[in-house]
Amino acid sequence: ENPRRRREGKSTMGPVKVLGRAVQKVADSVMMTLIGNDAMYIYNVSWEDPRIDHTVLKCNKDDHVITIASAGDNAFDYLIEGARVTAVDFNGAQIALTEIKAAACRLLTFEDFFKIFAKNDMDLLRAHYHQVLRKELTNPTAAFWDKQINRIKTIMYSGTSGILAWFVCRGLFSALGLGFIRRTLVEQGSNDKFQNECLRHKRRLAVFCWVVDKIISNFGGAMMAGVPSRQLELGLHRLDNFQTIFKRILTTNMVLDNYFYYGYIAGEYSEACCPQYLKREQFMKLRAALNDRRLTLFEGTLVDVCKQHPDKQYTVASLLDHMDWMPPFMINEEMHWLQKQLCPKRGRIFWRSFSENVHSAPLVWLKPQRVEDSGDRVAMYWSTWMAKMDGSIRFDLRARQWATTKAKTQTFFSSLMTGVKIVTFPLIKGMMAKRVAAKHGISVHASKMEAFYESQKDEYDGFRENFLHARPVLAECIPLKETKMVWVDVGGGTGRNLEFFTVDTIKQRFSKIYIVDVSVSLLEVAKQRVEAAGLSDIVECVFCDFTDNKMVADKLPAQKTCDLVTMSYSLSMIPSKEQALQSAANLLKPKGEGVLGLADFFYGGGPRASRRQGDKDGITNIFTKIYCELTRLWFKQDGVILLKRSVLESAAHLFDFESVPDEMFRKRVPLLPILRPWHGVIMAPTK
Repeated sequence: ENPRRRREGKSTMGPVKVLGRAVQKVADSVMMTLIGNDAMYIYNVSWEDPRIDHTVLKCNKDDHVITIASAGDNAFDYLIEGARVTAVDFNGAQIALTEIKAAACRLLTFEDFFKIFAKNDMDLLRAHYHQVLRKELTNPTAAFWDKQINRIKTIMYSGTSGILAWFVCRGLFSALGLGFIRRTLVEQGSNDKFQNECLRHKRRLAVFCWVVDKIISNFGGAMMAGVPSRQLELGLHRLDNFQTIFKRILTTNMVLDNYFYYGYIAGEYSEACCPQYLKREQFMKLRAALNDRRLTLFEGTLVDVCKQHPDKQYTVASLLDHMDWMPPFMINEEMHWLQKQLCPKRGRIFWRSFSENVHSAPLVWLKPQRVEDSGDRVAMYWSTWMAKMDGSIRFDLRARQWATTKAKTQTFFSSLMTGVKIVTFPLIKGMMAKRVAAKHGISVHASKMEAFYESQKDEYDGFRENFLHARPVLAECIPLKETKMVWVDVGGGTGRNLEFFTVDTIKQRFSKIYIVDVSVSLLEVAKQRVEAAGLSDIVECVFCDFTDNKMVADKLPAQKTCDLVTMSYSLSMIPSKEQALQSAANLLKPKGEGVLGLADFFYGGGPRASRRQGDKDGITNIFTKIYCELTRLWFKQDGVILLKRSVLESAAHLFDFESVPDEMFRKRVPLLPILRPWHGVIMAPTK
């Protein structure tokens, strides 16, 4: 066993985790306020190494790159290569920074351009701004710089990331006795002396890395660097993140090549160590591209620009690391619009991640290739990916409800009455089940389910809309193929799960859908819903016990012919969970062609939610254990057995539960807010 993993497993979470997450939530709110109000840019420097982009993408004059503007540096690199660029940013302040750099490149001499953006000559920028630059800027950019031109004292330490860099390089360096870093790199200009001094001061550097880790991970410092908590959590299971980053930085030449850190340490760039757009030999190339109007700036999201300019076609979508913080529905939406406008033959998606692996299910289905990124001078990313957008996977927009479905308004009183039925059912379960079994001639388990849902069928969807929170997430994580698919929805009940896809999507992407359940009452509702939507030729409602091999063989498709089997809040209610998973494996196509999708209640948050600490269910301390046990007992009275990881382990020989990241989160139970069970979505291709 890996001793590092053993050490992680013994870690406890407790109050430190709770406090840290509270701080991160506040930091997220502050960051989004800054971005949303266009009050100040986050990045004064683009923190992605363009050298990796050039090596992988090899852009030329025939390429049109759509990318995140950030500080404009990487967009300028693409222009220097010859590509056309559309640079997009939700933060108008980032667009303002990029635009003033572009205007200065077009209108100033190289010497003045370099003095301003490499040497921080703000007096020179102010003079040129009022005399030359302002009249060339768009109104929003001019308005931003009218406010900021006299406030910003130095470009290098401006923006929240610049302020954080000043605190680290001028404050922490001094406080921790690390003055040798600036002395060797800037004053002496020797990378060798810097390396030797680092060896001499290992302990000080270890303390420095620990402090920076804590500032970023626990005290909201990630906000200053433009890193939301959702992205940060992709790497919090790793020990000593910044120590790893620092070791990577040491492998680069900090004096002549790694301008990302040299600039912050020195407070300015040198002629030898600066971004490409500040190199004298590249200046005229950039100016020519800008004069040729090969740069388009757009304030908004990638989705916004695709909607507003549907005629544009791109060959590359360079998405930096911004998908790290996006939930599946946002990734799906972004991929949907990019897919419409990426060249079907040459279209590529390129991104970086703080995670070692592809971090979200919609991206896994693209089958991305991990690209070689050793030597990345930023050193802060754990993986870099590229995928072709060839159309084999479709990113159709998901829906919420069909127009043909008559939704019943859920009032507090109706919710309360449904809740009472659920809570009191265990008291009358035996009597009701016998009556139902005699009426329908069905199995014991089926009679219990029918007895439970018979009196709730009319309020079923309305009540559970605020209860079964993972259902829409499951829909977002399902892969849609260009070829038509066969889908078996086990425990599909009223057919509500289908409504997360539009009627057109169902007609285009599925040849057959089976809604399987053991409740006759719920299947009646499903049949009415399907008929109203005009989908009776595609969707079949099937009464079937999914753990009964004979019923499965008689009523469902032949073995190894299905593309998708889903269980949405049903596996936790099936007594023989292992048999249900075996039945799913029997139906699905083998060798990764078939996919199992689970949305359900879980005992704990699992390894990802607990940062791979504690046990396999993510239980990290005795208090969490007690809470999870009480939650388990409450659900058990209604026949819901919270899923443990051991259930998945029992089917590990059938499904690959490791290749697709799960989604785990907690939500309150209606009318009982003290209960916050774990909801989860797990996607698993067949083996």
